[in-house]
Amino acid sequence: MPASTAEPWPPSPPPPNPSTTRISIPWSLVAYVPYNDFAALEAKIAELDRDKPQVAAILLEPLQGEGGVNPGDRTYFQKVRELCDAKGILLILDEVQVGMGRSGRLWGHQTLGIEPDIFTSAKGLGGGVPIGALLSKAHCAVFEPGDHASTFGGNPFVCAIALAVCRTLETDNLLENVIARGEQLRKGLEAIAQKHKQWIAGARGWGLINGLVIQEDVPTTAADIVKAAMQEGLLLVPAGPKVVRFVPPLIITESEINEVLETIDRAFSNL
Repeated sequence: MPASTAEPWPPSPPPPNPSTTRISIPWSLVAYVPYNDFAALEAKIAELDRDKPQVAAILLEPLQGEGGVNPGDRTYFQKVRELCDAKGILLILDEVQVGMGRSGRLWGHQTLGIEPDIFTSAKGLGGGVPIGALLSKAHCAVFEPGDHASTFGGNPFVCAIALAVCRTLETDNLLENVIARGEQLRKGLEAIAQKHKQWIAGARGWGLINGLVIQEDVPTTAADIVKAAMQEGLLLVPAGPKVVRFVPPLIITESEINEVLETIDRAFSNL
């Protein structure tokens, strides 16, 4: 929104950089397709490119976070990579939630066996301090100093923190802990799903980002379970109306995972 009614909106674009070409893309040219559905994606590209090639990029999360902790299908992502290569389309991945070790690999796309052209990072990159970053391969790295600004993009203080986070991931064996504790957590959540199958359909996720999936045919919502867990002293967060998300610290211990599982089990008595 504009700061005042006296200011024009949208604002005038900055002067063009002679070394780059700026293209304004209206939201009407952004199309959506179901996640992990290659046939739907292929059909949508064929529809959009019917008269001339116009699909510039495909943007995906390696694992959908807010969308319900849905892991990307490895075969799907490899087909998308091949399609992008064949058609000259950029593959952009959002690693904000699943990157920086949360999946058990440094980046979520490593779990899928592909490399994107561009990916974004934030959240875990700063260890709790706001920062955002965009990483690009050389063939599509067109930004130059001054082309793009961001309030939380980076400053000397937070960049020093991000470097410390990266070093800690490498030197403190955190990825090994994420893998081990993630397997422990999922196994425990699956047992809880079996015990409370009148409410819970199952568990899914990677590393230390996991979801407890609620049965579709019951009125119970993720918010209901989050509130019940809060009464037992456990903080969780919904990932849509029917998935409860578990995103503990990467340094969580075996005993703390056991405590989480015992607590969420008790929480069902509060429903």
